[in-house]
Amino acid sequence: MTYWGDRFRNHALWAGVSSAREQVNELRIDPDDAPSNQLLAYVGQVIELLERRSDETDALEVAPASLDSTSAAVAELVSGLQNVNSEAWTMANVVPMADAVMNTLASWPPLKPARYLSGIQAATDSFAAKVQEALASVSSGLEDTDKRLSDLVTAESDLQAQIDEQKTRIAEAVAEFTTDSKEQVDALLETQDAEVSDHIRLWSEKNQAHEAEAAQLIAQLHDHEETARSTVHATTALVVATDYGQYARNKNIAAWICDVAAALVGAAGVSAILVHLYTLDGVADSDVGVSMTRLAASLGTLGIAALLGRRGAQHHREARAAKRTDLALRRVRPFIVDLPRDEQQEIVLDFTERVFIRGDLDGSGAPDDPTLRQRIQQLREARRSQAATDEE
Repeated sequence: MTYWGDRFRNHALWAGVSSAREQVNELRIDPDDAPSNQLLAYVGQVIELLERRSDETDALEVAPASLDSTSAAVAELVSGLQNVNSEAWTMANVVPMADAVMNTLASWPPLKPARYLSGIQAATDSFAAKVQEALASVSSGLEDTDKRLSDLVTAESDLQAQIDEQKTRIAEAVAEFTTDSKEQVDALLETQDAEVSDHIRLWSEKNQAHEAEAAQLIAQLHDHEETARSTVHATTALVVATDYGQYARNKNIAAWICDVAAALVGAAGVSAILVHLYTLDGVADSDVGVSMTRLAASLGTLGIAALLGRRGAQHHREARAAKRTDLALRRVRPFIVDLPRDEQQEIVLDFTERVFIRGDLDGSGAPDDPTLRQRIQQLREARRSQAATDEE
């Protein structure tokens, strides 16, 4: 091992990262608390990035000052997570400390794109595991409810046995005391019937209460399942949208560089022509070859400027298309949430086919293909026709 490798591997930063991971694994967040779960996912991604840095960063490229500053920020993050586990803080109090860790990582050399995407996927899998753990907890509660229902069924059987026993005793009493007065027999029957009615009423009330509780628990289970599915889909869409956003920023930077270069080169060409026109020399300019050479150099400069300007315009178009795709990925579901489910599926299918299959970010498909508006109109007409047929 080299000197810089030992210095990198043995730094106190990595012990702090391990402590942060232990604190995160001990967190118990309510599955219904969506904001806290999102903040937990963010902190988990920060720790996952630190762990990836430990394995995939070249030790020679990281200075001791960067290691020390990141180690101090991680120590603050561990302290904040401990406060959350002791219920003194909430996840919102830990976010500034996670942001401070990300700020210190800005001075580190960047990861390779493949490694960076792998880290994001690992963080997403970690958060999905947390959601799965929450679902397992809800499933355990459902099993407890089933057990309680089974106990109620057993109690119902015992109560029915007692009712049958009471009826038998009444019949035996009637047969044994036939010589007694009719009033005494009627009084005895009324007493026994009242006891049986009370037992039945109490059992019915308890049974209804437990059935309502079981229905509520099952409804909560379905809500947790939908929440987990929506969280995983939203996380995946956010990861893909971030890639398109970064691509749009890169293209925008490249476009501005081309625009500035085109302006500078074009200005140089125009300046050369103006200098040539204002500094005419009768002796030197009498040579046609020299004049043509100067003119060709000036026009060539202007041609280069035009080419750079055209490339800049192309980069601008690609940046706008990528930015629109980024916004669509982030906002398409909130905009279509009130539409019928089949229309939502049609919109998502159209977007997926255009962006991820055809790679058409600008939305310029074949002119003969039916538009999304036309397909949705056809879908609504088919729905109305089916409703009319069902009424007939």
